[in-house]
Amino acid sequence: MGMDANCSVCGANGTIGQGFEMRGKFNGYVVLKCFSCSSGLLVKNAGRAMITKKAKTKPIDSGLWQRMSAEWERKFPTGSY
Repeated sequence: MGMDANCSVCGANGTIGQGFEMRGKFNGYVVLKCFSCSSGLLVKNAGRAMITKKAKTKPIDSGLWQRMSAEWERKFPTGSY
């Protein structure tokens, strides 16, 4: 049972693990990475999204997403998880 998400950048649809990767939290939002376009997304009202199984996303500013991705790669090098 997964939460459905729609990428607000490229329009891709999927679930966590099947289209999107969960990357933690930022300022109270859940952070996702879209497998289709590699954009970073914030999930609004993640608690409600888990109940309704439908997440509303908004894109993360590209500069911030680049910094977040670099930090993720330092903490979790490719192939380490």
